[in-house]
Amino acid sequence: MAGIILESGVVLVPLACAALYIVISSNMLLFVFATVAATVGFAIYRLRYHYSSGARGDLIVRTKDTGAAAAASKTRTKKKAKKSASRAATEPESDHSSGGEFDEIVQDAQRHCDVDDEVVERSGALLAAAVTPEKTKYDMELYGSALSYDHRCFYICGRPTWVLAADFDYWRIPIPPSSGMADQITDTWRRVLLQYKAAGFNAVRIRFHWGFHSPSKGKYDFSGNRDVNQLLLLCEELGVLVIACLGPYIGDDVQGGGYPFWLIQRDHIRLRHLRASGVKIWDDRFAAAEGEWYDQLVSMLVGHEVMTKSVRGRGCIVMVQLENHLGARGALELPLALQDETRLLARMARERVIRAPLATNNLRWPDDFTSLAARTWAAVEKKLRSYHVIKGAYHSDIAGFTVRDIAGLPVDLDVVARVTKGDNAPMAALELYKPSGESAAGSFSRQVEAAISQGLSVLSLPAYFSIGSWGNLDSPLKCRQGDCGYSAVSADGSLSADARSTRLVLHIARAFELQVASSDSVSSRPWITSASRPTVRGVSVSGLSASAVRVRRQWEMAATATTRVPEQQSESTSGEDQLQMTLAAYVDGQGATATAADNELAFLFTLAGAPAITKGHSFALTGTLGPRQRGIFISNLVVGGKSGGLLSLIAASKEIYTRVALDLGVEVWICAEESIQNGQLFFDGECKVTGHAEVEIVDVDHAKDRKFSFVIPKPGPGVATVIGENGATVHVVLLAQNDLDTLVVDYGSFDSEKAQHNGTTGAMPAAAWGVDGILMADRGSVELAQTRANTTGRIVVVSHMQPQRCAGMRFLEDSTESAYHGHQFIWHYVAETSEQSDDTCTDVSVRGLEKRTTDWNSLPWKLLPTMADLETMDEINLMSWQRDLGTFAYQATDVGFNASHVLHRCQVRLKPQHLTASTIKLQLNVRHRCTVWVNGVNMSGHEAFHELSAEPGSLTACIESMRNAGAARGPDRWGGTATYDVTKAINISAADDEDGALNEVVVVIESYGLGTQADGANDARAPRGLLAAYWHGFNLIGEDHDDSEIHDHSHDKRTEQLKIRWEICGVDVTQLQQPYASSGFPDETSQTGWQPTVEHPFASQGWSTRLNVDVNAGVQWWRWQVEPANMCKDEPLYLSISGKVVAYVWVNGLLLAKHRASTKPSSVLLRGGLGSTRQQASVVPDEVVVMMYGWADDADTSAADGNSTVAVELSLNDSHELPALAP
Repeated sequence: MAGIILESGVVLVPLACAALYIVISSNMLLFVFATVAATVGFAIYRLRYHYSSGARGDLIVRTKDTGAAAAASKTRTKKKAKKSASRAATEPESDHSSGGEFDEIVQDAQRHCDVDDEVVERSGALLAAAVTPEKTKYDMELYGSALSYDHRCFYICGRPTWVLAADFDYWRIPIPPSSGMADQITDTWRRVLLQYKAAGFNAVRIRFHWGFHSPSKGKYDFSGNRDVNQLLLLCEELGVLVIACLGPYIGDDVQGGGYPFWLIQRDHIRLRHLRASGVKIWDDRFAAAEGEWYDQLVSMLVGHEVMTKSVRGRGCIVMVQLENHLGARGALELPLALQDETRLLARMARERVIRAPLATNNLRWPDDFTSLAARTWAAVEKKLRSYHVIKGAYHSDIAGFTVRDIAGLPVDLDVVARVTKGDNAPMAALELYKPSGESAAGSFSRQVEAAISQGLSVLSLPAYFSIGSWGNLDSPLKCRQGDCGYSAVSADGSLSADARSTRLVLHIARAFELQVASSDSVSSRPWITSASRPTVRGVSVSGLSASAVRVRRQWEMAATATTRVPEQQSESTSGEDQLQMTLAAYVDGQGATATAADNELAFLFTLAGAPAITKGHSFALTGTLGPRQRGIFISNLVVGGKSGGLLSLIAASKEIYTRVALDLGVEVWICAEESIQNGQLFFDGECKVTGHAEVEIVDVDHAKDRKFSFVIPKPGPGVATVIGENGATVHVVLLAQNDLDTLVVDYGSFDSEKAQHNGTTGAMPAAAWGVDGILMADRGSVELAQTRANTTGRIVVVSHMQPQRCAGMRFLEDSTESAYHGHQFIWHYVAETSEQSDDTCTDVSVRGLEKRTTDWNSLPWKLLPTMADLETMDEINLMSWQRDLGTFAYQATDVGFNASHVLHRCQVRLKPQHLTASTIKLQLNVRHRCTVWVNGVNMSGHEAFHELSAEPGSLTACIESMRNAGAARGPDRWGGTATYDVTKAINISAADDEDGALNEVVVVIESYGLGTQADGANDARAPRGLLAAYWHGFNLIGEDHDDSEIHDHSHDKRTEQLKIRWEICGVDVTQLQQPYASSGFPDETSQTGWQPTVEHPFASQGWSTRLNVDVNAGVQWWRWQVEPANMCKDEPLYLSISGKVVAYVWVNGLLLAKHRASTKPSSVLLRGGLGSTRQQASVVPDEVVVMMYGWADDADTSAADGNSTVAVELSLNDSHELPALAP
């Protein structure tokens, strides 16, 4: 068929070009008119199909009968190969078949493709008519008392709430097969979730991975580390809100976008309805498969929604996200997604009793909101809708979006609301990224701060935590790039400077969530002109532009301080019915001049009694912005006393990072000491100040009838106490830099007694600082995530009572050395291991170093047919014949070999009379990286992989992927071929040898993973493994034949090139309990062939060795046991690998990491950190297995024994920073 198309194209293309030239030259106006008409017609047709794709409301899956099965076989994508394969399997004795020699591989391919196993019958009304936004809308009337929302934020039980989340991919946590006990898995999840809480987040976005739960068709596993119900129970226990991302597509960072391998292999199903890249046509089979996934998953989630209240407490799921990234655009920048895609998922969710608000994440800011294409087609759609040419768009309850740089490109909420029709829905950045780069602009802290200041109340940070990864979960792009330093928290729990800054921002947000979450920008609300008590109504900063200061404010009602302000309430009303207006000023000094940002700034405040905000300010405070060059400053904050008296903070030029409630009317405010962030506090009334601060009693303009207290902290760390006129008290704790960097807050759980006690004030139950790794759980417990503390080893806890449990810490009776001693609410501890030397944790016991080599002959090889093998003579086309000779009928994915490696072998016997040239060459086309051995001689290899530089989904990216073989995403062109001169390694027999000399070629191919179906690219089924193989330089036909017989249709033999048989070998992942856990080598779990080997130490500390990888020996394996010192069982322990080889690392049976063949060293976390892979019993050592092989081009041939080896240096250390190696 390919040859016919090519032959036709040679004739038709020139004729078409000539015809087009005649039309253009004869009548240009007619040509232009026809082009415009065709474009407009295509656009209208595409938009009409976009809004009404013809999908049916009811989907019924039934088994096909035999007759229907035969008819449906014509729908296969790979018609030529698989049609011929079916014939080869069903007619093995035919003269035109291969005699059944390919039966095994053909049957494997048929089993995986499984074309005729089911049919979807369609009935019912069109989804466009059956599913409307009104029918799937969240029932605020019924569930509003538990969960409601408006354009400002969510309200959980009436309490304003920000949803501040980071992605928690539970399936990325490396848990070895030996750790199957539910208690151990739950403990691992608990430790990770506590890390999220310690970082300041109150929510997680959980992406449920279809492929992780479904290893094979019809099989689903929700046990062990897949136990979704247990995970959600744990979130409820710890007070962590959940954004449940159901998928089925979850992102472009995982293989296949999260779809299971068994679904990807069924190429008669259009994944994400993509018929080709940029073209979608509705597929009922795919819709039915989505329904199968929802049937299995949604039942696990229903009982865990926030509006669910049971004996175990309140649920945790605050919103449910359908699909992900459906906003790709196709030809002419028209929207590519089908409206029925979201309609169907919304209907399936509601029919399965999901009650939480439904959200989508299909749009990108600003591309899909303000770009010329977006605005043009929005106008066209509006006009077509008015003429009833197209139907209305479907909108979920909450239309989330993706933001790449919210600080550099601020979100216009009015534009977002207009496009998403979400006038009364909170703004949700469900994927908030930071821009690349090391500058402060490319930081999570700035993005989070900018998002909150711009009014976003829901946000989630992807890849904020480097939980780690294992096996083959990653997509090709992520597999190659790795973390690249993007994450703020490393896999061992270490916090970057950005993570520490982000944590402070989140602490501030949560400390004033009750007062500020349901706020509006002052530019969108009328100014208050009068108030019953001194109230700040405006803030400006001298030396900074107006755009550098964003001010948001909220009203609090006297009757119910925790309820939201009724919309009908007049916002300019004054009097005793209103207690206070809370105001937050977000100051960004990064765009200012260096002197303005670094020097002391003047904060100018205007009171409500001032005649006009533009006619001067009421008073001023001075302060600096601190290391972040940004700040969040609170005004109009009230602390209520026991007797009804109030202590009112009028304004502050000092950031208050968190608040801890000790009693009614008694709070602790935690700030930075003066050398870090200079500022003052301004209180109403004459206050008494003791401790580490001074006070001045002053009066101000516009409030001459009152006195005010101007509190000035003293230099250095310490505690100052401010007592109001009516007894309300605030203890201001000033922290040093190290203490501020380690500040952790106890936010309690949903229904804990402490949370209810502090629910009306917003203050927290407790806080702690001093060392990294502090975890604060409910019920007053404090523990350390890591045993080893930093050099101080001192831990300070602020709480109204002594913590009940302090794991790994010892209480200090004498704390006079501390700058915070002498207060009954401050408790001092010391880490029990702080006095031990850090060096002890690098002393590990390594024993039993052994080695083995993969035996090619012991592997389960299967014959692999080419396209020509499955053709009959009447189907041979002269122009495609030579191509079909070397093109294989099946790729690795067709037979389930979706692991990292697939192996190919060719055996051919050669005699002198077969040679037709002085050199013998082997031409290979692979995806993605191959290594070639010919008769045991390493011939190096080549790589066919390209990382796109253009924006994904753009026309430039499509063109780039077509020009470069092995594109990371998008279409993959046929290229990627390399030719190897194998003459020196080939064996040629004597002329009189009847059989000829045997030659064996082994090709090991490493795949970087399947495509992801992202951005409208139909790439999940892009070929992997060995695509084609051609020999040059010999002819097996022999002396008594000539080459003309190859093209002789009457010749009853196939070309003698078919005597060159290729075999394939790998691991069928659909037969594994965990399909992502294999390297692809069938002998990866072999316990035979191991022999002791010798270590070659090269460093002075810890354990280290230098291994020499013989590139001609094939694939080699090493293993050993590791047992750290007793006091370091939970300490992070890294394996560092340096050497230009491919290395795979298993720990306790789990494929944990991969080292790419590059000069850049790798560091693998063996144990400890967020997800530990250690054995359950501490007395059992960890088993480490490393598989390695390399290329001859990278080998050293100067060894005395004549071997070609690549030196690989291995070491165990306690840091991801690689140690200095000895020469």
